[in-house]
Amino acid sequence: MNIIQFARRAGVSTATVSRAFHEPHKLRVKTRDAIIELAGQVGYYPSPSGRALKRGRHDVLGVIWPLEVEGPEAAFAQRMLAALTRHLVKNDLDLLVCPVDRKDPATLAHARRTLQRSRCDAWVLLYPRHEDVLVESIRASGKPVVCLMGRLPEVPEWKSVCLNQQGWMADALGRLKKAGCKNVLLFGGRDGEPDHEERLKVFGELALRCFKGKSAVLQSWPADVSALACHLRCHPVDGIVGVDDQAALVALKACRSLKRSVPLDVKVVGIDDIPDGDFSNPPLSSYRQPLDEMAGCAVDLALGLRKKSKTFEATFIPKGSLP
Repeated sequence: MNIIQFARRAGVSTATVSRAFHEPHKLRVKTRDAIIELAGQVGYYPSPSGRALKRGRHDVLGVIWPLEVEGPEAAFAQRMLAALTRHLVKNDLDLLVCPVDRKDPATLAHARRTLQRSRCDAWVLLYPRHEDVLVESIRASGKPVVCLMGRLPEVPEWKSVCLNQQGWMADALGRLKKAGCKNVLLFGGRDGEPDHEERLKVFGELALRCFKGKSAVLQSWPADVSALACHLRCHPVDGIVGVDDQAALVALKACRSLKRSVPLDVKVVGIDDIPDGDFSNPPLSSYRQPLDEMAGCAVDLALGLRKKSKTFEATFIPKGSLP
């Protein structure tokens, strides 16, 4: 049933039907409710393609979800998707998820097809990476792009929403130094993930100045308890920064296996403030990213409601591992 047929059955104009669904505040409550009730009875809903043609947009936001970053569980990406969803509901938008594993040719080919054929108004690129094989396909889609959790200077027309990695890392190292730490370690890190690579780089620069060379990086993913325990046996580490909370939780396990007290012998801190950190022994001190605000900024940039990219700050959440 098209809009003309439904309007005749409802005894109103097609404009009134359109307002009942898209501008209900412009109709009397009685008229709007009668139209919506009849639509439910006969199974009518306005054509999305017709609405898109009239308004010049589809009210659909696409998210490119990199499966290779966190694997099938993708706990952090799911939290970001949940934050995005709240803002999509607020703006009455639909969500299109384009999953891709850049190490899997089949999903990569599927992502390229999705980018070309999907009807969405903008793309949010989660965890952008330099020299990304998808850049040309994304550009060819002709849609605005917002990089979430990173930036791509080589594509200056793309807006970005990211975290100030230097800010929280400098704060973490300062707290460790104030707590009496002399030898610090950055533990964890996924190869090819811009977020982690930037943290490793920033740590190297800041720790060199703050601890005068008494610092090290142990890159391990998945974060391995035995590898860290071996390092701790050989080096007098008394402060550990996890590249994320998962790595920091593994650090707590490694310290327990060596009977090194946290925070008495070793101070540990992570980033992401995941729920599991509240149940560790001791509870994990962490830095909380403002995911809801970051997701809202990404949606506003995608909709053209905001023009400039933005960098957000993480907040320290003190708990047992670094009071």
